[in-house]
Amino acid sequence: MREDSDTTREREIAARISSLIAGADVELDSVASRLTDLYRQRIPVYDSVARDEVQQNTRAVLDIVVWRVQSDSPSVDESDVTDLVRRWADQTIPLELVAHSIQLGARELFKIIRHNAAEQNLPTAAVDDMQDMMWEWATSYSAAVNTVMQERAVTGAIRRSDLIRQLVESSYVPSSLAGDAQEHGIDLSHSYRVACVVWDDTAKASDARALLRMRCRGEVLDVVDAVIDGQLIALLPVVPERLESDIAIGVGDARQASDARSSYEQAQRALTLATMFGRTGVVDLAALGPLPLLAFADDVAEQIAGVHLDPLLVRGATGREIMDTVATYLDNDRRVDDTAAALFVHRNTVRNRVARFGDLTGLDIDATADLVLAWWLLTRDRAQRAALENPVL
Repeated sequence: MREDSDTTREREIAARISSLIAGADVELDSVASRLTDLYRQRIPVYDSVARDEVQQNTRAVLDIVVWRVQSDSPSVDESDVTDLVRRWADQTIPLELVAHSIQLGARELFKIIRHNAAEQNLPTAAVDDMQDMMWEWATSYSAAVNTVMQERAVTGAIRRSDLIRQLVESSYVPSSLAGDAQEHGIDLSHSYRVACVVWDDTAKASDARALLRMRCRGEVLDVVDAVIDGQLIALLPVVPERLESDIAIGVGDARQASDARSSYEQAQRALTLATMFGRTGVVDLAALGPLPLLAFADDVAEQIAGVHLDPLLVRGATGREIMDTVATYLDNDRRVDDTAAALFVHRNTVRNRVARFGDLTGLDIDATADLVLAWWLLTRDRAQRAALENPVL
């Protein structure tokens, strides 16, 4: 009996609303037009969508409300607006704004109802009942928007994850890459650095993701990421200096998205070594000092040499002179007098060249890690030069 009574009351309220908006088609067109102007003035995204489309969808929401109050079942039904919301999403209007649109629409529609109720001298209690019903519909329809948002979020996350996997595995279909990249905000002409983080659903991992998204986005491009096989893999438009993190974040060098596999492999190696040796923060192979030498050789040597030795090599003979002096200095266990004697130069010349080496390469050979790396780089460089000067026939 209670349920029948509630249903009867709902029908009575809906019938009253229906009578107050009867013949309001022209007025509803005006409401839809005003709302469209309001959206396009206050919400920037709307001005990128054709005005007629926005007004048509806005009027459609009002029509759904009118249809519902005129039906035999005035109770809220979220399915009424679901298809409309999906259409809105297809028009690339952010769904979080659609919920706001529905609430504004309900408010404008109730203004008509309240005005007509006042002209008919309806009691305040009746007006309150109608207002409650209108807001119940608006709330329910906003919930329908959230449902579609969740659907789209899940679908979008799956598609984004698939695309990132294809990029780092070089398994994408070239003919569809441009469209897929555009869908997820990836600029194929831009060079991204791939980052890898061990993903374990902890606060530290989430903080690392937030750090990358906030600090590594460009002026126009956002970070694009996905959790794949227990790792967060992210395409970073930029990587600023001094990023601090409580966990290791491996980063590769900058490559276009179509060549992300190379950057990803470097990031994986950096992450593996950083994790193995307890390093934290954003690290690439060059930043790990001699650690990559413990696991890798020629495949990463060029990258490390480029970072540290290129500033010397570009100086030609002067740079070579500094490199040879430091190599001899290390050969003589960092004894200045023995190095000076071996090179037939003054002791101060040795000291000056060693200092200059540190300034240009960023390697402090008084620090153990830098000492090992400097020795390895210089020894490798000498071996390469010897091979060029005395090729094996």
